[in-house]
Order: sequence, then C-alpha cells, then structure tokens
Amino acid sequence: SPRMKETSGWQQVFSSPRLEWVIERVALNAKVLGGALGDHDKMVAVASCTEIILWALQADGNGSEIGVFHLGVPVEAIFFVGNQLIATSHAGKIGVWNAVTKHWQIQDVVPINSYDAAGTFLLLGCNNGSIYYV
Repeated sequence: SPRMKETSGWQQVFSSPRLEWVIERVALNAKVLGGALGDHDKMVAVASCTEIILWALQADGNGSEIGVFHLGVPVEAIFFVGNQLIATSHAGKIGVWNAVTKHWQIQDVVPINSYDAAGTFLLLGCNNGSIYYV
C-alpha cells in the first residue's frame, strides 16, 4: 500500500509475502481507534475464494499477520466498518473480525446482494427485498 509524500512522490510502505493464490479482494483501514495494536493501526486484508488474510502495518513499514480466516463460502466483498473487518457472501454468510476482542465470528444471514457503510453503521441489501441496518 503506497503512500504519498509531498517531497518525493509515492513510496512503498508495505509488501506482503508472496501468496499461493490470486488476490481477488483487498481492503485497507487507515486508522483503528482502540485497535489491537494501539491507536494508530493500519490494517490491510486480502481475500481469495473462501479465505481472508489480515495484516497490521506499523509506522516503520513492517507488517505482522493478524490471522487467516475462513468464511466457508466464496467471499464477495471485504471492507472495514470502524474497527471491524467484514466479509460478505451472496451465499448468506457474513464474517466479522473485531480489532478490540480479536475474535472472528461467522453468522448465517439472508443472502446479501449489496452493502454500504457509514462510520460504524452497516446497511445490507438482501435478496428477500429487505434492507438490514446493523
């Protein structure tokens, strides 16, 4: 994830290990208040098929793997809402990793067709015609 420095242009600040699978989804969280590694965390997540890898990025450019998570069904989207990493699937599952509790949870829901997030709020548009506000 490059970052802009006004005097020198873009500079690489993190490079993940080479993965054995194609990266289909990527998400970046620039700041997590009260997160697992302090108040200035940067986290990046990648997903392929049913797996998600999450890293914490330090100010010195190093990264440490937080974990590898399995949704059990193909991941359609990954994104951050506040201090939580969310993974959704059209198959009707949602996975949540919380930076404070450091737990990964999977919940069965109605199949998800769309989503939007604002602050710590999440809207899910589902195939039964309902909108869920989380």
